[in-house]
Amino acid sequence: MESRIFQYRDHLQIHYQVGGHGPLPLIFLHGFAASLTTWHDIVPFFPADRFRIFLIDMKGFGLSAKPRDGAYTIEDQAVMVRSFIRELGFSSVILIGHSFGGGVALLACLQMQSERDPFTVEKLVLIGCAAYPQRLPKFFRRLKTPLLGPLFIRIIPVRLMTRRTVSQVFFEASSVTPERFERYTRYFRGKGIPYAMRATVKCIDPEAYTHIDERYRELSVRTLIIWGEEDRIVKLKHGLRLHEDLSNSRLKIMEKCGHNPHEERPAETFAAMEAFFAAADDPSK
Repeated sequence: MESRIFQYRDHLQIHYQVGGHGPLPLIFLHGFAASLTTWHDIVPFFPADRFRIFLIDMKGFGLSAKPRDGAYTIEDQAVMVRSFIRELGFSSVILIGHSFGGGVALLACLQMQSERDPFTVEKLVLIGCAAYPQRLPKFFRRLKTPLLGPLFIRIIPVRLMTRRTVSQVFFEASSVTPERFERYTRYFRGKGIPYAMRATVKCIDPEAYTHIDERYRELSVRTLIIWGEEDRIVKLKHGLRLHEDLSNSRLKIMEKCGHNPHEERPAETFAAMEAFFAAADDPSK
């Protein structure tokens, strides 16, 4: 994978990686408090001659810019993603989003319905997608606290935060390899990351998504929903609801799997995507 920079509005630098030389462009959007490295376990399964892969570090995360501008809503991220796709110049793309990134992908599709974008989302893959209002995990609720929030992420040792996070994200303890543990540790380190995490959580407005299911029903894009049966972050009931609300969707539930199937079960996750892409291209299936 080759690292590149996308110059976004106000000269904000968005870091991304690109690989492969195939005809199908895939754009991957990571979850909250993560980075594009969350996709590194599954990327090798995609044949380079079939796919052109783009992994984005969302604004405020990974190696992308972390401005103190407060603009960290899902809407802000969706506008950035659409600008990125326009910059690439493709007429159609496949969007793949995990958790928070899944919510961004969904909203980008909704925005496109009311805007005149020069491209379409041909297919959509949503993994453990944050699609509906829900009670935030305790860690996120603490970040929102006005007085304790700024201190919380600074005073707790990074490795302790990592240990708590991976225990919630992965179902199988054996999935937390030393390499993955270090990957998650890096998510919490770096200048500007505490601000970006708090700004993102503070921008979450459950009231704004009270009737979002009505808008989801308007989407016709072919969608694959992948969910870990043992997801502790975004419960399976949300996946079942999303499958009902998206009229052109199929649902793949992975047994004995947590919130990150693309890391915990990358081969099976890729197989589900590959079968979906093949079926979506064949009207008889």
